[in-house]
Amino acid sequence: MGDRALLDLLLEYILIVGKDGKLEYCNKPAIDKLNIKGDISLISPRDIFPVLYERALEKREDLLNKNIETEMYKANKTCFPVIARVTKQDDGKYFICAVDNSIRKNMEKELTKTRENLSLASTTQTDFISNITHELRTPVNGMLGLTRTLYDTDLSPMQLDTVQVIERSCVNMSKIINDFLDFSKLESGKIELENNEFNFRNFLDKTLAANITLINDKGLKLVVYVADDVPMNLIGDELRLTQVLNNLISNAVKFTSVGYITVEVTQTLEQDDYVELFFVVMDTGIGIAKSDMDKLFKRFSQVDASITRRFGGTGLGLSICAELVRMMGGSIKVESEEGKGSAFSFNVRLRRVADSINDEGVKFPSGRFVYEGTGHFTAEGNEKKKALEPELYGNDERYRFGTRANMDEIRKNMDKLIICIDMDNWEKAESFAGIIKNLAADNRDLKREVFRMELLVRKADKEGTLMQYEIVKEKLAEVEIDGDQ
Repeated sequence: MGDRALLDLLLEYILIVGKDGKLEYCNKPAIDKLNIKGDISLISPRDIFPVLYERALEKREDLLNKNIETEMYKANKTCFPVIARVTKQDDGKYFICAVDNSIRKNMEKELTKTRENLSLASTTQTDFISNITHELRTPVNGMLGLTRTLYDTDLSPMQLDTVQVIERSCVNMSKIINDFLDFSKLESGKIELENNEFNFRNFLDKTLAANITLINDKGLKLVVYVADDVPMNLIGDELRLTQVLNNLISNAVKFTSVGYITVEVTQTLEQDDYVELFFVVMDTGIGIAKSDMDKLFKRFSQVDASITRRFGGTGLGLSICAELVRMMGGSIKVESEEGKGSAFSFNVRLRRVADSINDEGVKFPSGRFVYEGTGHFTAEGNEKKKALEPELYGNDERYRFGTRANMDEIRKNMDKLIICIDMDNWEKAESFAGIIKNLAADNRDLKREVFRMELLVRKADKEGTLMQYEIVKEKLAEVEIDGDQ
């Protein structure tokens, strides 16, 4: 009696069925829920669990010691869902424990309904954005075409300024439309990457050429570095890779009024037929405060409202880039200091192929150079570097490679670098790696090794950085100091 009194305190519904199949016991919660009145032995357990009995008896299904979703029927023949467990006791009687499952079932129904509503809303939104952007693109392209036709006519200075404003407005509107169209495709999962063979140098040349006019108009320099081991021919989505790189370069140009833009491409991994390429786009623009960096890759987000007013844009470009890079097996990062510029970097995985494309006539080189337009490259010597980085070059012997002062400065920064690595201060370590790279700028082999070390530092790869650090030290030991016999 004591044990059964405790059963009345439970929230579960407890029933005991005798060997003769009659109901012997119901705890108080079960009696109240089922509205049982009078002698419980007159109630058939089969009337309470008709579905359970059907499964157990007619289908001969073994349901002992299992959690079973079924229904319990009340005295008024209404039912409610439960999770029941049936166990057989040593005396041959059956012990049934059931838990009301109504709340979970109702929540599942509500959740299913909510999912359907959200899916419908998302589909409607995606269809609307897709349709409206296509409808907008037609008149914008028409205006842009007519505007460019006007350039062939005799225009007064005032008319020419007006036509240029209209053209810029149409170009900006086209970019906004394309961003929204890509956004809607990403939302609906309709963007699929293509895998076509393309010539990497041609791809890079076309991307840079698309931005060089504006770079020249702003009086900026475009410095390019392509590592020697970057393959000539690759398989991947050239269009989407162009979209990502073009977005980063155009952003760099947009936010830079004085100085230069640097684009660097290196190969960081080669495995079977795949290679990993690492891109860096650096500028000397307005920079980004650390507190604002988390906003960069969020949709419809820019650092502050004044950015939109001053420079335009939807705040979608970088979020789209981040998603495209993710689809290409990589990730995108940013490092910046307010007032001193920014460096956006990303990596992608592409398939390497034999040089089956006819590369005859491809003039785009490897190494470091100033890019002046398609087919025009200027080797970057000391004089060019002085113009680009006046703070590092001049009459200071520390920056003339091979002098004693230069080698002492490199070793001093190497010591600082290794201290930062030991302390896991990767931000400072990258700063020193950059200084070493500039100090070694005139020695191509050494600078290549330092650049690889800098990339490993950016990835906070301690083991790889230490190994590369030793390689750089060996290279330094081979350098003959000017003036020494």
